[in-house]
Amino acid sequence: MSENVFRRRSDPSLGRTQSQRPPSYQALKKRHSGLFQAVRQLDSGLDLEARRQLARWIGDQYAVEYGSVVLGMVSVCYLGPPYVDHRLDLLGSIVEHYGPGDPMPPPFENARMLARSGSYAFVEVHSNGDIIPVLEDGSPS
Repeated sequence: MSENVFRRRSDPSLGRTQSQRPPSYQALKKRHSGLFQAVRQLDSGLDLEARRQLARWIGDQYAVEYGSVVLGMVSVCYLGPPYVDHRLDLLGSIVEHYGPGDPMPPPFENARMLARSGSYAFVEVHSNGDIIPVLEDGSPS
C-alpha cells in the first residue's frame, strides 16, 4: 500500500478528503433515513428554534452513530435561479443559499463542486477535515 493513501487530499474532484488516518468504520456506515428526513427539514422553512433543535439532533446522531463531529452539509439547491447550491451549517443552524458566483465560506467550499455534480444527496463536512459525499441510498461514497 502506498504511503500517500492516508494523506489529506484537498482537491474535491478526488472524492473524499482523507485525514492522516483512514476514516473509522463508523464514519463509513450507511446514513439512516431519519437523518435524510431531518436534513431535508432543515431546508424547509422551519422557525429558528425548531431548526436549532433539529440541527442539534443531527449533530448528536453523527456523534453517536458515526463517531464524528459534522459541521454541516452542502447540497444542490432546488429553489431555482439564481441559486445552485446551499449550505447547512449545523453549528449555527444556518441554511444559506448560493448563486453560481457567490463564495462559500471555508471549510464548506471544499465540498461545493462535489455537491454541484448532482451525484450525491449531500456532501458532509466534518471537523477533522473529512469531506464525505453521501449517495441517495445513504451510502458514503
